[in-house]
Amino acid sequence: FDEINGFEDFVVNFMENHPEDFVFLLVDENLDVVDDNSKRSTISGSLCVENIRKRLPAKLERRMFALVRSANDSSSDIAIYSTRAHGFLPKAPIKRDKVLDTLAPLWIGRFPPSEFGETIGFTSKD
Repeated sequence: FDEINGFEDFVVNFMENHPEDFVFLLVDENLDVVDDNSKRSTISGSLCVENIRKRLPAKLERRMFALVRSANDSSSDIAIYSTRAHGFLPKAPIKRDKVLDTLAPLWIGRFPPSEFGETIGFTSKD
């Protein structure tokens, strides 16, 4: 429970302590927790990401790439995730040889070469 509740603070502190780094977050939408009184609840991962983004100065937020992973993949759900985070990944397994094919367009959309140069080996031609 404390780990999930401290997640936002941890990420904000990490970003502040690593201002020159790019940070990739992959956050599950439904974070199930049990509190100290054994009460079960679910915390929205995309809301955590939205809170983190609001707390960060624009310069640091621009260096973060946050995706929400969820089995809830209706167009309305994806629209919500996309307003809170930088994109969405389905919960369906991704084959190892397709990981770059899946992530590269999202990464390039977030960090276009025209603004960031060629970033970590992904080019707009890949």
